Amino acid sequence: MFEFFYALPSQNRAASYRHFQILPATGAIGADVSGVDLRSLGEEGFAELRQALLAHKVLFIRGQSLGVEDLEAVTLRLGEFGREPYVQGLPEHPHVVRVVKEADEKTPVVFGGAWHSDWSFQERPPAFTLLYGHDIPPFGGDTLYANLALAYEWLSPKLRAQLESLDAIHSPERAYGAEAKHNELMENMAVRYGNADGETRSHPLVTRHPETGKKILFVNPAYTSGIKGMRPAEAQPLLDYLYSIATQPAFTCRMRWSQGTLAIWDNRSTWHYPVSDYHGMRREMYRTTVVGEVPSR
Repeated sequence: MFEFFYALPSQNRAASYRHFQILPATGAIGADVSGVDLRSLGEEGFAELRQALLAHKVLFIRGQSLGVEDLEAVTLRLGEFGREPYVQGLPEHPHVVRVVKEADEKTPVVFGGAWHSDWSFQERPPAFTLLYGHDIPPFGGDTLYANLALAYEWLSPKLRAQLESLDAIHSPERAYGAEAKHNELMENMAVRYGNADGETRSHPLVTRHPETGKKILFVNPAYTSGIKGMRPAEAQPLLDYLYSIATQPAFTCRMRWSQGTLAIWDNRSTWHYPVSDYHGMRREMYRTTVVGEVPSR
């Protein structure tokens, strides 16, 4: 049955800020930020940046020139570092992960190549993720983002009420378990396999954002393995339906990278998907996370 999906421009409207300019990417999610150097942005400026991030959920801050120490400093303005469980940080900067794909790699596999929110299986998943484009190919490698608050709001009141009583099970098993060898195809990323930390746990399927108060679908295709108290044959069709809503184009945006762009997204209310279409070209990025709260209703 055909269903017409839409978002309203008012759901992602730009406010006026003193320390930078904002241009919304779509009516649903995302905004380009210009007119700012994060290295010299003061306390008031970072307070505004956080407001903009909560409003637009993803910010694409263009024209930055950040070293590893600068990226760490920006991250700490947003909160404490998150923990990176399956990827290795830099030797002298353990909270900074180098995400690199060399031009001579044999396969087009990219790191994180599925719709997901970062590390949702952790007790305290990241509140924010920061990704800096250090060496960017001339085209390709866009990142898609989805607004999980809008996806929740689209559902019928009856389904929303049913979902709010459920807990989803999150696990790294599919992506990083002992049998998950697809990441081995990434020749220049140090990935650790196996769920040695036993990080399978449940979180409310619908969470309330701790800063905005909005309700959010807190499930994702990469790490959600089921619904507590439901058989797999019962849970998977429901999850698949929710995934189909969340990835409707009306609820997403697509960000084109350029050298010196820093993307920051609210991991509590978004998914992201890195597009693999630049095989044979080099790309190098640096990534950090900010620890979040225990998800709650």
